[in-house]
Amino acid sequence: MFDRSHLGAEHLSLLDYWQGLGGTKGIPSRSAVNPMDVPRLLKNIGLIDVVTDIAGLTRFRYRLIGTRINHIYGSDFTNRWVHESKTGAHGEFVAQLYLDAVTRAVPVFSRTMITYGDQRELQTDRLVLPLSGDGKTVDMLLFSNLFRSENLTFGLKPFRFEDIAEVEESLRIAA
Repeated sequence: MFDRSHLGAEHLSLLDYWQGLGGTKGIPSRSAVNPMDVPRLLKNIGLIDVVTDIAGLTRFRYRLIGTRINHIYGSDFTNRWVHESKTGAHGEFVAQLYLDAVTRAVPVFSRTMITYGDQRELQTDRLVLPLSGDGKTVDMLLFSNLFRSENLTFGLKPFRFEDIAEVEESLRIAA
């Protein structure tokens, strides 16, 4: 059972939507996801392709990124590989979070505090939901990022990955 107590209203809404698509009986497919069903959530969600090569290495490519996410980071990562857009400890952390959702085929929630070189802090709550074309093998991820910061520079000074000084995960929940 997934502990829902730490999720905010938007994440709860997305989780309920995903479960309504078959998330409690199996893994819903990408084709079951209709953006028109969750219009107010679109700015904070994205899709990630899960690509496993012939050597068995799993990598992740951003297929779609919500406008709010692009705005916060000051860049659009659509069609970029995770390992190219996020490097170092933060890149490894994000890739592992996605891999957890893929290998366990369950929802994963994470809360992190990211400190930047200029001392700004950004709390990021991430909900990662598996999708599958065949109902078993996870081949795509639906995710939502929600942000909190006491520094009101959203849009004025982006939170760029290359400026990260420290990443601390305070919570991880998986079903």
